[in-house]
Amino acid sequence: MRAAGMLLTVCALIAACAGGDAGRRSRDSAASAAGTVVSAAEFSSATKYLGIRYDSLPPTFTFVSGSLIPNGPGANSVGFDLDLVRTPRGEMIWLDSIVAVSQRGRPSRIVRAELKVPPLAPDERLVMSSCDVDGRLDPRVVAIVVVEPGVTQYTLIRQAWRADATSGRFEVIPVTGVVCEPAGT
Repeated sequence: MRAAGMLLTVCALIAACAGGDAGRRSRDSAASAAGTVVSAAEFSSATKYLGIRYDSLPPTFTFVSGSLIPNGPGANSVGFDLDLVRTPRGEMIWLDSIVAVSQRGRPSRIVRAELKVPPLAPDERLVMSSCDVDGRLDPRVVAIVVVEPGVTQYTLIRQAWRADATSGRFEVIPVTGVVCEPAGT
């Protein structure tokens, strides 16, 4: 059982690079429906991506970056990820549930929430899964930060959202108490 969980984690990590707490886990379990499999053309022309299940992105999409969200403290399995994706509708952040491993070794994903990335000023960056809220890491938080020279943490936050699989949205959260780490630290 532990080996299977580790295999899922490794497969999810490979796919995320290539292409919570107990209360949150119980809410998200309600969002574990099978998802809708669509053709690449239907995926590309969709007005919303919520509920679409995919093993890989269609050619009109580009995976930019992503991060895995562990099931809980000390968990060795992953249930969700955040992905920054270029779509025919612009750059978006998706909260995906990782639902199965296909025969090709890739996890299937279902888009559970989507956020259209707003235009960024030259001094702004989009940061995901590396923000603390009131001193606690919250891997579901996405923020627009102002990049200041020589800082080791971003404390000037312009906007922040928290991904919620149950509502299918990224909820705006107060920026007070949000501090984010630069990528790669």
